[in-house]
Amino acid sequence: MTHYTGAVPAAQRPTDWRLLGACAGLDPDRWFPRPGDTLAVQAAKSICFGCPSMLRCASQALTRREDWGVWGGLSEGQRATIRKKYKAHQLENPARLEAAVYGALHFELNPTETLRSVWDDNTCVLPGGHLGWKSASTSFSFHGISITPKQLSFLLDRGHKAVGQVRRSPDCPVVECVHPRHLMDAEERRQRVVAERAARADTNQLAA
Repeated sequence: MTHYTGAVPAAQRPTDWRLLGACAGLDPDRWFPRPGDTLAVQAAKSICFGCPSMLRCASQALTRREDWGVWGGLSEGQRATIRKKYKAHQLENPARLEAAVYGALHFELNPTETLRSVWDDNTCVLPGGHLGWKSASTSFSFHGISITPKQLSFLLDRGHKAVGQVRRSPDCPVVECVHPRHLMDAEERRQRVVAERAARADTNQLAA
């Protein structure tokens, strides 16, 4: 026997995704580390990576153009890169949003990869003894640290981080070349200028 009254049962309201977040109840300051505090950024990201609301959080941050903090596992720089690559309406497509977020976080979510394997997987031989970078992205994140292909090339070849910006040497005419022997950091460029000036001075003395 039933007691049907004709009333429509109240629909259950969906749970707010923010309440399901791994950060719920935690100190929000943990997701707004000081600029340059890499360890704090990595700590915040590590919580995001296991969060069921990661994509929703990242989507909101991209839509609202959040400039500060870690949202959905994405740092400020990673969000800026995604916004440059995609228009706002493109990120309304769930599949494209997911691809953009996981693409930005690929190297962090696959920690077994090494910088050397990243280099081997993404470089290609160009005519004339040059090397190109397969990906269209001008930078990527590796364990929470943003790095460019040219910086990676310099680091693997020289064994130490570059001083200042890494640029093509004046002898390399190929804009997209990332061959380590065709690149120079700020210190190497300075040394080259000093050497060229010394050579000109010697030439002038001989000609006098």
